[in-house]
Amino acid sequence: MERIEIYTSKKKSVLLLIGSIAFVALGVWLLMESDNLTGWRARNPIITRGIGIASILFFGLGIFVGIKRLIKSEIALIIDPIGLNINPKKSLTEFIKWEDILGFEEIKIQSTRILIIGVKNPESWLEKETSTIRKKMMQFNINNYNSPFNIAASGLDISSKELNEKLNSNFEKYKTRYNIRQ
Repeated sequence: MERIEIYTSKKKSVLLLIGSIAFVALGVWLLMESDNLTGWRARNPIITRGIGIASILFFGLGIFVGIKRLIKSEIALIIDPIGLNINPKKSLTEFIKWEDILGFEEIKIQSTRILIIGVKNPESWLEKETSTIRKKMMQFNINNYNSPFNIAASGLDISSKELNEKLNSNFEKYKTRYNIRQ
């Protein structure tokens, strides 16, 4: 039984960590120097403090996530003979059997390549989802790409080309087992 596990990228986690530290430092500087920074658009020091606090809070979370991913890579995708499991730690509804997959289509949004997973009856996946936020994201994907699922290799420890090849080769291998017709 061949099982392929794809993890989040440590190199990209380092970049997230470095960027987040820089923006937290900028936020601290804005907070400390807000009274002296009246020569730019935000003449009011309260606005400058608000921007500094927002930067510290948002990018502080980025530091936490970056460190967490550096310490332990999270599994992001499992490919096995039964099907695909997208975000195995986060959602149980994102296990897709090979017999429910119609194929894969690659799209490009700016410079990011995204693989759309074509599934039978996309609305049924929407009904299974319990999280309101995930349900809204799935509805957006269905409206725009006719599928609730997509995968971007940008945060993974694999290139977009390799991901596309692995998914398509496994789909070809297992679709004959399940007599899948496109």
